[in-house]
Amino acid sequence: PDASLPSNMLATLQVARGSTPFHRVAYQPKASTALDYLIVYQCAFLLRRFALPVADRVDFTSTSMAGLAARQWVVKNPKMSGMQEEEITDLTAFLVNGILNQLRSIPVGMRVDAWITAQFPDLADLQCQAITKQLNDNTAALRPDLQAVMPDQALAANISMSTAFALYWAERLQQPQNALPYQATGHLAQGRALLDLWHAIPEEPGSDVKLIDAWASKLGLESWYRWTQETTH
Repeated sequence: PDASLPSNMLATLQVARGSTPFHRVAYQPKASTALDYLIVYQCAFLLRRFALPVADRVDFTSTSMAGLAARQWVVKNPKMSGMQEEEITDLTAFLVNGILNQLRSIPVGMRVDAWITAQFPDLADLQCQAITKQLNDNTAALRPDLQAVMPDQALAANISMSTAFALYWAERLQQPQNALPYQATGHLAQGRALLDLWHAIPEEPGSDVKLIDAWASKLGLESWYRWTQETTH
């Protein structure tokens, strides 16, 4: 349990590397009701990673271009006028971390959830609890108060990925209401385009890099990250 995790981050995974000999799953204590599902979800990322030969395992790291681009979003946006340098630096880092975390986790996470649905039907109720919370949390980006203080480009990337996620679960759970907030705000087309890419790319772990790259290309984020040879044990 890790109470320092943000309330919208139910669990996270630290992969063994360097002086850290074990993989570590940390979870938000408030999410303990869905704990079994959350642990399986994180472990599934490891299983996908280690299903690949060592030569094909890669790490995902941000580039300097990500910070430069995000900073320009901030300093050139009239909504951000009057910000102090420290505030600009903090918001830039927040945007880079948030957008790249979405890009890295959402498309592959949907693969993981499809696997959990097929392999562990007894986790369906816990999965639904966690997904419902995430769907609700994601819609925060549509609130006028948040849109008033975030760069438009960051909102577009965030909401596009959240829309694809909502569309996926609307279909999976046969709950079309999951996508209604994004339909009402005119975001369905970009989310549908990302989901179509997700369906078009093979589901095996060896295609995860291709999947992330395809989403990045659609969102204009290709220069924000690079793949490097794994440094895990």
